[in-house]
Amino acid sequence: MEITEKHCFYPDHILYFDPSNMGFEKQEFMIEDRLHCWFVLPKTKDVKDTTIVHLHGNAENMTSHITGVIFLLELGYPLIAFDYSGYGMSKGSPSLEGIQRDAKAVFAHVSKRGELFGHSIFGFGQSMGAYTLARILPSLPWIKGAILEAGLTSFYDLFSQAYPQYKCTIPSEGFSALDTLTESQVPKLFIHGTADEVVPYTHSLEMHAQASKPKDILILDGVAHIGAMVSGKAKEYISEITSFIEKNK
Repeated sequence: MEITEKHCFYPDHILYFDPSNMGFEKQEFMIEDRLHCWFVLPKTKDVKDTTIVHLHGNAENMTSHITGVIFLLELGYPLIAFDYSGYGMSKGSPSLEGIQRDAKAVFAHVSKRGELFGHSIFGFGQSMGAYTLARILPSLPWIKGAILEAGLTSFYDLFSQAYPQYKCTIPSEGFSALDTLTESQVPKLFIHGTADEVVPYTHSLEMHAQASKPKDILILDGVAHIGAMVSGKAKEYISEITSFIEKNK
């Protein structure tokens, strides 16, 4: 068996969840006539003046992953979710270069629409989304902060470590988050659970060690991959994220 770039992505087109079914106001829009996005507003009248751009992981699509960040809406933060090329209703097919290009396009759109999205913007990437956010951070000096949860240093590193018995042809040179995290002075919060069996938490330890300041890290003992909200660490997790946003907004 040979591990190739196509093994990095597992998109589908199923509608798993619609936040409007929970009473959240949702606006749909397309970027570059190819990337499907949602702008979701909290129910509360006390809407925060900070918007969070969510970058999801490598399986399914944004309609499943958004359920893991509903707590941000409940705290009053508007949320932008989007699908990479080939995921959900977005056109095309995913690639390691493409997911970075897609994310840059979303942030570029957000930066030009301050009247709609505000001027205090944070990125929140989970798993592949954290990797993608880390890769494009040098091009986003204007965002207020980056939350990187359960991220991987690179897909080459992840698969080479997990399956050393197989040949891995995923590109390594020019595709490591360790290269770009040194080049960004945007405040960063790394989060990872020690019981993560998908991406070992050592990836976040490496990224945090390599990243330029300012930076923080939260290691959650016994928490699985993106599992804080269904663990006994949920309060600590939410508190750390809220504090990071409010400190840097």
